Amino acid sequence: MEKVKLLQYFLAAASIYHLYLFFHPYTPLSYVVRIPIFDLTQVERATHVWFIITAGYLHSYVFPPRPSPFAGYILAALALVPTLLLLPQIGPIEAMYVLLAYIIAVGPLTTKYRKELDLVGAILAFLPYIYLVLNYEELIYRAVTPERWDLAMGWGFTLLLMGVVYRFVGGVLSIIALLFMWYDIFGYVFPPPWRIPGFGVDFLIGKIYIETEAALFGTVTGVSMSYIVYFSIFGALLASLKLGDKLARGVFVILGKSPKSVGRAAVTLGVIQGMVSGSGAADAAYVGNTLKNAFKKAGYDDLTAAGLVANVGTVALITPPILGSIAFIMAEVLAIPYTWVMIMSIPIAFLYIFSILLYNEYYVEKARLSSLEIKKERLAEWLKSGGWAGLLPIVTILAILFAGYTITAAVVVATLVSIIAAFMVKPRPTGKDLLEGLANGFKLLISVGSSIVVANFIMAMVVVSGLGTTFSIYLVNISQNLYIAMTFAAVFSLILGMGVPPTATYITASLLTAPAIVKLATASGMPEQAALLATHMFLFYYAMLADITPPVGLSNFAAASVFGVNPIDVGIKAARVALPKYIIAALFLTSYETTALLIMPTYLTAGLQYTITMFFTKLILTISAIWAFTIANVGLVAGKNLSLLYRIVALLIGGFLIVPSLVLNITGFIMLLLFYVYTRFKLKV
Repeated sequence: MEKVKLLQYFLAAASIYHLYLFFHPYTPLSYVVRIPIFDLTQVERATHVWFIITAGYLHSYVFPPRPSPFAGYILAALALVPTLLLLPQIGPIEAMYVLLAYIIAVGPLTTKYRKELDLVGAILAFLPYIYLVLNYEELIYRAVTPERWDLAMGWGFTLLLMGVVYRFVGGVLSIIALLFMWYDIFGYVFPPPWRIPGFGVDFLIGKIYIETEAALFGTVTGVSMSYIVYFSIFGALLASLKLGDKLARGVFVILGKSPKSVGRAAVTLGVIQGMVSGSGAADAAYVGNTLKNAFKKAGYDDLTAAGLVANVGTVALITPPILGSIAFIMAEVLAIPYTWVMIMSIPIAFLYIFSILLYNEYYVEKARLSSLEIKKERLAEWLKSGGWAGLLPIVTILAILFAGYTITAAVVVATLVSIIAAFMVKPRPTGKDLLEGLANGFKLLISVGSSIVVANFIMAMVVVSGLGTTFSIYLVNISQNLYIAMTFAAVFSLILGMGVPPTATYITASLLTAPAIVKLATASGMPEQAALLATHMFLFYYAMLADITPPVGLSNFAAASVFGVNPIDVGIKAARVALPKYIIAALFLTSYETTALLIMPTYLTAGLQYTITMFFTKLILTISAIWAFTIANVGLVAGKNLSLLYRIVALLIGGFLIVPSLVLNITGFIMLLLFYVYTRFKLKV
């Protein structure tokens, strides 16, 4: 119990540091003296990464995870080679530190001293961190010619980070990162056009550890520190202060006796949580636990309920105002306002939600589920009993954003408002609840934050080798067609997402495939700015879908754990629920006209009037396509089961509605109406 308390205090301290970091520039202290951990970007990011690594090892020490041994052995083999190449360049004491960091990173492969290694890892992480804090100025000047201790500290810190990712995310992401590093080292053995001269380990470690805008402390890590940590803390505090429960009760206010209402409530709750969360797996677990009994009372089978909940969880990644971490990274990488990403996400979120709701309606009708008996709370009663306190933080965020302030300011202020509001309603939270919320806020960041830092490592390796440009040129040469390149990127994202979180999936896929897709889209006549935005939203969307694609998908596993079913089966069901969404994602890029669905690409390049006209045209066609695909998917119209032939016809009609041809679109729309009328009035039940 004492160990748990100490872990909780450390996690809470990490959250408090980041909350103070936001306010520090406005305090008198910032004008009196320069404090590196509060005033210098490089040191602030290093502190952020140190908190993540140390929290990871402390949490692993108290609650040992069980990562895959198979992935661990691959990780150990890949990490060993750069380690051995480094040892001749450093002294014996430095070598001992590096070897110890290596042993700790792959610690789960040993069972005897595993917990002790985790504790040592937490202590050992402090050395490269304090080394950087004390020597940050000198390190900048010798980035290209690092000294022995620079190399030892840099590679040791990297290995410890890989160990955290292995424990909390799985070995795949660390393995992929090391493969990119291997390419940078041994690229000279590849045939053209993939051949590169190869770089020394010392040069790469200089990039990884010393350069402010590269690898461990680069731009993407800055996104984690400046944005993601704050909505992680905010979401955790909402839960610990019971404001999330008050929001859930507000959803139950609209819950009627129809069994369809359970699915509708799940989507509504997912959207409300998604507005303040940004975590698909966390939202899937929350919605599942909240509505599990309601699903059972309505008669949903556990597998379908879990599949719906997994889809509902991923809504968090595209629900404004707080989108998932991908959105912040996209805004930073493309150097565009975050509000642009928010605007582009609104139609996507609407279509995604509509698809889930439509599947739910048809499923309940086909399964002939019984009416739901549940006690409802009236709206006035809900507000009087403190429901307003659950709604206030969301209203605060929206108000601050509309006032023109940053998303970070909105979330931090909403966090403070949440704490104040929680103590104004009954039952009032305790100091223990507040501590738990602060601790859980940073605990959520261990897996997400460490993944983001490793994704920044991958980005640095790709930039050093020029692999992104080479891969893009190769993709253009072999495809020579936008649709082939899009298909390749979609499949690549889904495969990559089987073992990598959505954020890392998006970063890797965009580095390697986005330039080629943008080039092909531009060659087809699309303005470059429109092509760029549409391409990245396309990759964003598929990275999100990877979260529910079997055999791996974090939202699937979260939903499976709630309903007690096999996560692979949940993944298959979730993918089936999501079937129309896999298809409509292509609309973002099939033609310039269809980019109007994202609003910003056409607004920036063709003006408001064109955007409004094409937006509503394409929106109606897309909604119709989702309807056709759902009919084909579920096999039901107006309570009548459809044969395989009719389902194929519905699928073909859906295809007509999304191809980039207005004639075929209109034909498909007329066919859909005729199909519905015929099946409704001519077919027998």
